[in-house]
Amino acid sequence: RFTQLLQTVLPQETTQRKGKMSETTTSSKTFLRGVVEGFYGRPWTMEQRKELFRREQKWGLNTYLYAPKDDYKHRTYWRELYTSEEAEQLITLISAAKEKDIEFIYAISPGLDITFSNPKEVAALKRKLSQVSEFGCRSFALLFDDIETEMCAADKEAFSSFADAQVAVTNQVFQHLQEPHAFLFCPTDYCATFCTPSVSQSSYLHTVGEKLLPGIDILWTGPKVVSKDISVESIEEVSRVLRRPPVIWDNIHANDYDPQRLFLGPFKNRPTELIPKLRGVLTNPNCEFEPNFVAVHTLGTWCKSSTGQKDVAMGKVMLFGSDYNPQEALRLALSEWLIEFGMADQPDVSRAGSGRPKREPSEEEPMQTDEYVPGPKENPLYTAEPLTLEDLTLLSELFYLPYEHGPTALAMLRELHWLRGNSHAAVVNCKTKEWRERAEHFDDMCAAVVRMFNRLSNVPNRTILYDLYNYICDIKSGVSLARAFVGSLGGHNPPPCQVINDDPEPWGFRGGLSGEFQRMLPCHGNRDLFHTPPASRVYTIRPCTPKDKVRPIYSWSALLTLKLKFISLLVDGQLSPSKYCDLVLEDEAGLCGFAFALTDAKTAMTKSQYPETMLRDFPSLMAIQIHPRVPDPSTAKHLICSVLSSLKESSSIGVFCEFRSSDKRMLDFLRTLGLLHVLKVDGLQAGLVLMGTKL
Repeated sequence: RFTQLLQTVLPQETTQRKGKMSETTTSSKTFLRGVVEGFYGRPWTMEQRKELFRREQKWGLNTYLYAPKDDYKHRTYWRELYTSEEAEQLITLISAAKEKDIEFIYAISPGLDITFSNPKEVAALKRKLSQVSEFGCRSFALLFDDIETEMCAADKEAFSSFADAQVAVTNQVFQHLQEPHAFLFCPTDYCATFCTPSVSQSSYLHTVGEKLLPGIDILWTGPKVVSKDISVESIEEVSRVLRRPPVIWDNIHANDYDPQRLFLGPFKNRPTELIPKLRGVLTNPNCEFEPNFVAVHTLGTWCKSSTGQKDVAMGKVMLFGSDYNPQEALRLALSEWLIEFGMADQPDVSRAGSGRPKREPSEEEPMQTDEYVPGPKENPLYTAEPLTLEDLTLLSELFYLPYEHGPTALAMLRELHWLRGNSHAAVVNCKTKEWRERAEHFDDMCAAVVRMFNRLSNVPNRTILYDLYNYICDIKSGVSLARAFVGSLGGHNPPPCQVINDDPEPWGFRGGLSGEFQRMLPCHGNRDLFHTPPASRVYTIRPCTPKDKVRPIYSWSALLTLKLKFISLLVDGQLSPSKYCDLVLEDEAGLCGFAFALTDAKTAMTKSQYPETMLRDFPSLMAIQIHPRVPDPSTAKHLICSVLSSLKESSSIGVFCEFRSSDKRMLDFLRTLGLLHVLKVDGLQAGLVLMGTKL
C-alpha cells in the first residue's frame, strides 16, 4: 500500500533517486527566500501550509522550511520513523509544495539527546532522513539550536569540542544524502550574542566555518535571537568566519515568546544591500497562520527590490521593481489582505456579515432578520460597518514590530502621557483649552480602535478573525480603560465596569501571575517601547539618616499637623519607621522629597482619629512630600513605589496619606502618578483629604 501511495502521489523519478541529481549544481545556488515554520506551539494545519505555498508562489518566494518544534518526530522523538499515515501526510505536503515550485526543506533537530560518537545514533539519523527522501524531499536541514552545550563523557573522549562533534555528524549526513538540492545547518551559536567572546573570536564558529563541507549552508538570526537591525557589516563579519554567506533565519515577526504580542508590521531594518551578500532569507513568523499575510507579503516585496535578487544559477543579478519602502510595502500587503477578509465582491456583508446565501424560513422558525422590517417607532436593525483599509492600517500600527510601535500607537501613548501629566489643567487654568482639545483627540483615537474592533468582529472570513480575536479584544479593553481614565480626569463619570480603583474587575489588572512576577523585578518597564522624556537632573533616593533634619522641608508648604508630628517623632528617634520605609529624595540642591511610612498607623496616634473600619482596610500610614522643583513624575513615582513595595513585604494590606484640601499641588501631583486615590471616609474633619491604595 505504501509503495502504491508513493507511485500515485509523486512523480516517478522521485521514488528512484539514486546518485546525484543532474540539476543539483544549479538548484543549490538559487537564492532561498521564503518561510520557516519553526516556532514553539501548535503547528499549522496541512491546509494552511498548502495555502502558504500558493501565497509564496504568487509573491515570488520559493522556499518552505519544515521545522515545527511541537512535531514530536522532528525534535523529541527524532529517531522514530514516520508511520504510513504520517508518511501520507508528508508526501502530500511535499507534492503540494512542488506543484507551486516551492523548495520543501525537511528539518530535524536531534540535539536534545543525540550521542554524536555513537555510530548507531548517526545511523538512526541517516535512516530517518532517507525515509523522508523517499517521500520526494530534495532538501534538508540539521538543527542544533536551543540545546545544552555540555557533551556527554563518550563525546568528550571522541571529539575535541562541541563544534567538532556537530560538524562530523553533519558532514556524514550530507554525504549520505548525496548532496541534496539544499542542506542547511543551524549552529548552537546562531546569533552574535551567543558567541564567546565575539563573532570574530568565536572558536565554535571558526570550527564550523573551517570544517563544515562547502556545500552546506549555515543559518544565522543576526545580532540577536530577534534582531532589530541586521547590517551589511555584521553579515560581512560572520561570512568571513563561516567562510560562506549565511541564510538568515529571521525572527522579526516571531511571537512564540510572548502570548500577548502579535506582529503585523512590515519587513524592515534589513537594507536591501544585504541581498547579494546572503544565501537566502527565511522568515519565522507569528504562530497564528492568518496574521502572517503581512510578514510574508512584505518579505516578498523586499526580495524583489531593485538592489537585486541574487540568482547565480542564471549567472546574473535579476532586478525587481523599485527600491524597497517598508511603509509602501505594508500598504500594498494590507490592501491585498483586505480582500482576504471577504470585504470585496461579497453578496451581503451587513448585519451579521456572514455573506451566506439566503434561504426561505420555515413556519416553525422565528422571524429571520432578512424578512424583518422595523416599524417607524421601533429600533432600527443593526448594520455591521464594512472593514476598511484604514482599519487594517490601524490594526497593523497597534501590533507593529518587537522593537517599535506603529505611528498611531505612539501618538496614543504620547497623548495619554501628556494628559495624565497635566491633569491639573483639566480644571480651569491657562492650559485648560489645550487639555480639553487633546483629550478630545485622544478620545477620537480610542473610538477608532473600538470601531475597528467592531468591524473586524463582523468580517465574513471568520478564520482570520479567530486568529486575531484574543489580540484585538485585549487592545480594545486596554484602550477602553485608558479612555475612561482620561474621561474621569476631565470630570466625566466612567461606566462602572471601567472604574479604576483598588477593587477593579479582573480586566482592570493585566498579566496574571507572569505579570506579577515581572512587576516585582527591578528591570520591569525599562524596555517599554514608549519612553517618557528623560529627567534633566540627577536624583538620589536613599534611606533617611539622623543628619536629615526636616526643617528645610517645612518651608515648602504648611504640612498637616499629624504629618509634622509623625515626622518629628521619626527624626527625634521617639518613633522608628518601618523597615525600608524611610526614604528621601535628593538632587544637587539638597533634599527635595521624602516618603516615610509606618506599617501600623495606630502607633502614631494617641487616640483614635479614624474609623476602625478604615484602619482595617488601610492599616499603614505614609507621609509624602515632593518639592515643586521636581518636574519629573517618574522620579517621585519610583520613590513612592519603593515604600509601597516595602509595606507590602511587611504584610500590610493598605496604606493612606493625609493632606489638607488646600494643598492642591500635591493632590494633583499624586493623582497624576495614579498610585493613590481619594478615600471616602465618613466623619472626616473638614478641610482634610485622605488618599490611599490597597496593597
